[in-house]
Amino acid sequence: MANNLTALPAREPARPRPAVAERKPSPRVKSPGREHKLGATARSFAILEHVAKSRAPIDVLDIIASLKLPKATAYRLVDWFVGHGYLSREPGRRRLIIGPRLTELAFGALSSSMRNDTPHVVLQRLVNTLNETCNIGTLLNGEVVYLDRVEAEHWPLRLHYTSGSRVPLHCSAIGKLYLALAPSARRKRLLQSLELRKFTENTIGDSIQLDAELRQIRKEQVSFDREEYLMGVVCMAVPVMGRNGELLSALAIQAPEARMSVQTARRHLPALRNAANELAEIFQAKA
Repeated sequence: MANNLTALPAREPARPRPAVAERKPSPRVKSPGREHKLGATARSFAILEHVAKSRAPIDVLDIIASLKLPKATAYRLVDWFVGHGYLSREPGRRRLIIGPRLTELAFGALSSSMRNDTPHVVLQRLVNTLNETCNIGTLLNGEVVYLDRVEAEHWPLRLHYTSGSRVPLHCSAIGKLYLALAPSARRKRLLQSLELRKFTENTIGDSIQLDAELRQIRKEQVSFDREEYLMGVVCMAVPVMGRNGELLSALAIQAPEARMSVQTARRHLPALRNAANELAEIFQAKA
């Protein structure tokens, strides 16, 4: 019998579907303004750090070469820093030095950290041992500035200074210590800028007498304020020295003369020197 079924055409094989590429999240585009802002901030700090670490005044071209900054950017940032007091220019020259505003900022940060750190513990322990007020001071813009201070609380006669208080160079124990131990060229510059103002009848107001005093301080490595700044107040200071012989800061004890004469202060010298050595180790470990 004949086959009446019509043959069906062969089914074409299914074509593979094209693979769909997996969508990847598009990368986040950084804001051009934010990127520029961060770059300017980093460059600003780099300039300030470069000038602060320089051993001598430097030119803007030195900054450009060392930091590989665009010339226009470097000049613009430097002009802003000079205009706002963070950097200064040498008198009569164009080279850059640290300005008063940056110095104050650095001092504020250092003083704040001192009051909440190990040096304050050392100072407090010394005061507890000697039963007299002690302070840590440094040289800032031609004056002595207290970085930290701990008052002896149990005495009726107290001097209400605070961290940040300033006293003159030529009639304070710490000030004379800095003058005596400064390199000769720097000491000469400091002495030329000093006005030997008389604060009490004991203040050294003669340059020849002051020079003799500084020689004695260099010899003994200890300095005294014999009622030279405040009548009735005696002070003794010793250096806090770095390993390379640089003066890191000064440590001093202060008391009314009725309670502590110069001779009495000398008895505290071993304790002061021990504390100064301990402070030197702390400061150098942080460097």
